[in-house]
Amino acid sequence: MQLKEIIPTPLQPLARRAYSLMRAEYDKQVHERPNTSYRSKIAAGAGLPNFIKYAEDMCADGAVVIPNFFDPKQLLEMRIEFQRLVETNPFNAQAKAEQGAHIATGRLQESALFSELALEPSILALVQYYWGKPVVLNGAGGTRYEPAKLKDGGSNQWHHDGKRKQVRVFLFMTDVPSNGQCTLFVPGSHKTFHYDVSQSRLNSKKAPLAKNIARCSGPAGSLAMIDTNLAHRANRNTGPRRDTWNYAFRAPNPVSTQLNTAPSLHPEVVARLTPEQRRIARLT
Repeated sequence: MQLKEIIPTPLQPLARRAYSLMRAEYDKQVHERPNTSYRSKIAAGAGLPNFIKYAEDMCADGAVVIPNFFDPKQLLEMRIEFQRLVETNPFNAQAKAEQGAHIATGRLQESALFSELALEPSILALVQYYWGKPVVLNGAGGTRYEPAKLKDGGSNQWHHDGKRKQVRVFLFMTDVPSNGQCTLFVPGSHKTFHYDVSQSRLNSKKAPLAKNIARCSGPAGSLAMIDTNLAHRANRNTGPRRDTWNYAFRAPNPVSTQLNTAPSLHPEVVARLTPEQRRIARLT
């Protein structure tokens, strides 16, 4: 039986609104609520030095940078692979106009290296500790920002990503200085629950004050994590080129905000996944 058959027409908009709020409230109180026992389990098995400090900074601020996460050999391999993907990237008029390159999620399956890094144990441990429950891969891609002074617009303005709680992990393949093309964010703003995610851009009245702003920056080989529910923005300027690869993670089965289509990993990587890794990659 449909809504219109059981609820009088004048009341249907109110009923739809109430149903939407009820679903969002479930995600707030159940889906996004961390389990402390699960966090303790993850912390006990973590091998990253200073794991708890990084994990708790992430919980408190909604963002954390781990300098020199990758060693020089790994960094070189990542740079070579990233350059290959940039050079073979399909033409994109918007990216060219913005003096950059955007490598789509679909190209993850072409890269064994970036497919493997999606399941790097310390990255997953940090993400799972933050969520306080198992997570799944919800996106991936690469971005090159050439030096450019652009008008505010798109991700180059204050916003949240409209997915509520979501972790995005950035791999820095170039130096990202604090006065360069880094991500700006407002620490602690990830704790705001947005019942309406249809309007994720923050207008001038809601834009953060300068005194509250922090920056995701660090040397090449660093790793940054942010909850994209933060008030954040890209900072395009004439600083040095910025090359980053990123992954997005969420807990499975949200009620009011859908997951993205599962990213496809490189076939060679898929062939050797463990059952747990297949769950994270949404192959089971």
